[in-house]
Formats: sequence, structure tokens, C-alpha cells
Amino acid sequence: MPGRPYDAANVATIDGAKFREVSELVFARQMAKTSDKAFSEKELVGKFKPKGQTPLELLVFQSVLGPIGMPATEAVYPAVSTYDGKPINAMHDYVIRMTADELPPTDVFWSLTLYDLQNGFFIPNDRKKYSVGENAGMKLDDGGGIAVYIAAEQPEGVPEENWLPINRKDEDMDVILRIYVPDLEKLKTWVPPTAERVEND
Repeated sequence: MPGRPYDAANVATIDGAKFREVSELVFARQMAKTSDKAFSEKELVGKFKPKGQTPLELLVFQSVLGPIGMPATEAVYPAVSTYDGKPINAMHDYVIRMTADELPPTDVFWSLTLYDLQNGFFIPNDRKKYSVGENAGMKLDDGGGIAVYIAAEQPEGVPEENWLPINRKDEDMDVILRIYVPDLEKLKTWVPPTAERVEND
């Protein structure tokens, strides 16, 4: 209790195994909904509303994923999915394409960051490169768009700035698009990019 001395003897014991089991169940159920457009739109800004305004379902989802984030007026974090809804896996290479008109709606900056899906950590690589964006380096094409490659080797003709290196192994990955100070009005009709598997394996 606030204002009282800490007493370890009165601290409740947490069943770590059960806690993980329930967390993984919530994660699996909620991730299955991410292909649902209505849920994704609600989830995009709903997790980062002021205290008391976040729906219980999204509050639980956020607590499992990690309760870290700024208010939606300052940043939103849409996930990048695949066309078929299957996880992005390091056994394959992928490309995420956006035309100039499809770039995230912000006048500040955005970035694409790669994590391992199981633990939510950066994926180690020799270049220590984990994201592509205005803050991490990127190169737009002549039309103002961009193609970001997730690949074990730098694809020929692709600028290093637009390449996210991976280790070739059976590991599911998560790509998060961070949009800082988004235009929330434009965000209502904007569609996040999709990762396309590169058929070269």
C-alpha cells in the first residue's frame, strides 16, 4: 500500500508459468484479429488513449504486448502484415512497398522497425541495423516512394539504407511501423503497407 513500509512477506506470489500461459493465449487470440479491418482501426489508436478511455479488451492486449507507447496524437504503431496473413518468417525474404501517396500520414517522421515475434527484441545482425526511416536512414525512389527489403543478403540494386538484414532461420518476425505525430484525420482512410514475400528461394 502507498505510504506503508515494504513487507516482502505480504507480497502475493505470482505463478509465472500460468501468467505466461494466459499471456500467450491472449496474444494468439488478439493477433488473429489483426486482419480484421474494424479491429485494426480501433486497436491503432485505442490502446493509447488517456486513462479511463481505453476499452478493456485493448487494455488487456496492450498489457500482454508491452504497456509502452505515447498518446495517439503523438505516435501510432501499426503492424505490417503479409498478404495471406501468415507470419513474416526469416526463412524467406520480403519487400514492403509504398508509393509517395501511400507513405504514412505525418509531417514529422516515420520508421519501420524489425523485431523477433516471440520476445519482441531486435534481431541481432552484423550491421546493427534494426529500422528504416527518416531517423534511421532511407532513400526514396524517383517517384517519392520506397521499397524496404527484409532479407538475409542485400538485394542487388537496393540501397543499404532500405535493407533490414535478417539471419536465415525458422524465426517469426514482427515489423512495426511507427508514425510520429500522425495526421489522425488522414489516418482514418490510410492503409498500412503489406509485406510481400520475395520468390527467390
